[in-house]
Amino acid sequence: MNNRVNYKGYVIEAQPDQLQDGRWQVNIFIEKHTGADVRVRHAHAKSAYATEAEATIHSLEFGKQVIDGRYPQVSVSDL
Repeated sequence: MNNRVNYKGYVIEAQPDQLQDGRWQVNIFIEKHTGADVRVRHAHAKSAYATEAEATIHSLEFGKQVIDGRYPQVSVSDL
């Protein structure tokens, strides 16, 4: 499964974290490439899933929602 997607001029990378109980938590890095410069924003959510693949899918969707402004506390407007 691809853990990196391009979306609206950003690159979203899913890196789910495995919790002690075996579930996987949503975790992302959003990159903005501008010439030779790359700016990165990290974000995570408390949502947890049974498999890494499921958490990856939800991580990428979370990243899209962050870019779309649905989570103002994790804005990418300054990247």
